[in-house]
Amino acid sequence: MRIGLIVEGEIDEEVIPPLLDQLHREAAPLYNQQLEFRQMPYQPNGAGEVPKQLEYLIYLHTNSPSEWQRLGCDTIVVVIDSLRTDAVQDEIRDVLRGASGFPAVYGLAIQETEAWVLGDIEYLNKHVFKVDPAPNLPAKPEKDPDPKRTLSSMFVAASPVIEYDCWNRECARLVAGYLRHAQVATNCPKGFGKLAKKFTQVARRARTTRARN
Repeated sequence: MRIGLIVEGEIDEEVIPPLLDQLHREAAPLYNQQLEFRQMPYQPNGAGEVPKQLEYLIYLHTNSPSEWQRLGCDTIVVVIDSLRTDAVQDEIRDVLRGASGFPAVYGLAIQETEAWVLGDIEYLNKHVFKVDPAPNLPAKPEKDPDPKRTLSSMFVAASPVIEYDCWNRECARLVAGYLRHAQVATNCPKGFGKLAKKFTQVARRARTTRARN
């Protein structure tokens, strides 16, 4: 299964693919293959550019089959943060609603993708941050008003083994291999939980198609 991933930034590029790969392996266990993430024409600089990129991809899918085939994508996965993106969320929904037959899965991280990291923080602290005693978190991840700050102050800066003072791409790369999709879905049901259900449905359909062929 070949995925075109559209996200807001480089940290998302580290955190999201391993979670999707776990979902794919669970949905299609007999194939035991990793997802293939295809290079997009460009990555948006922030959520505001996501609708334009989607419109461009939809144009290729509808009007330029050869260019679309060159991208080599079975499904486009779009993920943005919910913080300060209400207008962009509406625009993305409108764009996708008007694109009949376009293969896309849209997910929203409540409040931001860092909430998904906090969704499995006990396990990550044990294996990556090693803060002892483990901090008591003030809220569930999706109710935390600033998950990135919580992650930075309580785990990254406090870690005796991490050399950074705040959450960054290198930290995201360290935790990505330990994140467990089931725990993230349980603790972030409105965001990752919904994305997981939609993506799993797509992966199962792809598995059925491969079996028939």
